[in-house]
Amino acid sequence: MTILVLERCHIIMNLFFGLTFILLNSAHCFYPKRLNISAATGDSDWSLAGATWYGSPTGYGSNGGACGYENAVAQAPFSSMVSAGGPSLYKSGKGCGAYYQIKCTSKQACSTNPVTVVITDECKGCVTESVHFDLSGTAFGALASSGQDSQLRDVGVLQILYRKVECNYIGETVTFHVENGSNPYSFAALIEYEDGDGEIGLVELKQALDSDTWLPMSQSWGAVWKLDVTSPLRAPLSLRLTYLDSGETVMASDVIPAGWEPGEKYKSNNETKNASGWADADAGATWYGEPEGAGSTGGACGYGVAVANPPLNAMVSAGGPSLFNNGKGCGTCYQIMCTVNPACSGSPITVTITDECPGGPCASEPVHFDLSGKAMGALAKPGQAAQLRSAGPVSVSYRRAACLYQGTEIAFHVDAGSTPFYVAFVVEYENGEGDLASVEIQPASGGFMPMQEMRSAEWKLNSGGPLSGPFNIRLTSGESRKVVVAQAVIPADWKPDQTYRSIVNF
Repeated sequence: MTILVLERCHIIMNLFFGLTFILLNSAHCFYPKRLNISAATGDSDWSLAGATWYGSPTGYGSNGGACGYENAVAQAPFSSMVSAGGPSLYKSGKGCGAYYQIKCTSKQACSTNPVTVVITDECKGCVTESVHFDLSGTAFGALASSGQDSQLRDVGVLQILYRKVECNYIGETVTFHVENGSNPYSFAALIEYEDGDGEIGLVELKQALDSDTWLPMSQSWGAVWKLDVTSPLRAPLSLRLTYLDSGETVMASDVIPAGWEPGEKYKSNNETKNASGWADADAGATWYGEPEGAGSTGGACGYGVAVANPPLNAMVSAGGPSLFNNGKGCGTCYQIMCTVNPACSGSPITVTITDECPGGPCASEPVHFDLSGKAMGALAKPGQAAQLRSAGPVSVSYRRAACLYQGTEIAFHVDAGSTPFYVAFVVEYENGEGDLASVEIQPASGGFMPMQEMRSAEWKLNSGGPLSGPFNIRLTSGESRKVVVAQAVIPADWKPDQTYRSIVNF
């Protein structure tokens, strides 16, 4: 979004968060459902964030914003209950359409009742807190007690609680708004009103009379996806969406009709969802390294020799670009299975992304697993591992799975170059989603400080001054935003290139 700094209202730096937790009173905006249904009751699945507002006091922030929804943000079902997201919420546009419940309890004007907002815009300057909502004036006012919305808007940066929720758009189906300028050689569409977790990781297009070939689209900007081709597209066109975290797929058959026009909206009335979460057998799988080995010693995620040892036990994979995700996919777990080769067992296995595969079939296919030799062999029938490894690339079905490292808690491997002025470590063995939205470190004296994610599972902090242990580490998970704190996990006499194990996990 193009917003002048003066439009951002009452930004106060150096906000000190205090922990305030009140029992949740249920509220229903857009019919939200709890995403993390296994979380403990009460406020244990709520996390802290900062909130500001922009635009007019009773408005919808800006006319559309960086996701591309335009004036739809002011209309039902959004109804101005929207927010620009800081980097951890906007996710370079992948966070567009995600839903969150938020509430405030830290000010007298707060109602303490939760409201639901949709991410429809980006707040590039919202970087002081690890999670920040820059709300529309309407949404910010909805956090207040009756008649006190003006008082609440005057407080500056507000401490709030938040959690991810999923939504059912009653009466709405997935809608594709074809971009102006689209033609048979260059097709682009804005995607709106997706039920479920709201965040899309992959969009594919299939032409008429072509029952086998799905063409991967690329994210153009915000919630807009595009496809450029050398031969004219043949309508009607079908579109298939894969959710970013769950791996579930939704297919809208023939949603873009013959004779489609740029600027028009087309609603899907025949969506089919893979309820099991398994994507069709259109992921590719290869293997590398030794036939019974762990692929490589560590790989791009920085796990080192840990990939060969428990709990990973060499059941690992390098990921193509969509799985490695510039390092954000490190530590995520997937179930995969193959059925198309006679040597395939048809039984699922679970692997962890620990490395990157940037070229070859890993780059030419929308989803590709470059498995360790051991993992590739585990897909085979008993006694047929060698036959499967010699088959070349194989097609597999896959789905995102929760990581479960039984008997192992989160560990921190301190980088060999760490000093009291520069602390860096790899985070290992996170149960659940496996990826992290934020990591914060608290030295022996002082508050929590946000760390910077490197292009791997490694997080770092250039402190500008010497830091003394023991260190507390606070982790926020990527999708559910659950929080755990590893107390004094890195001791006062810590050493570089050492691993320190906590007593906590998600």
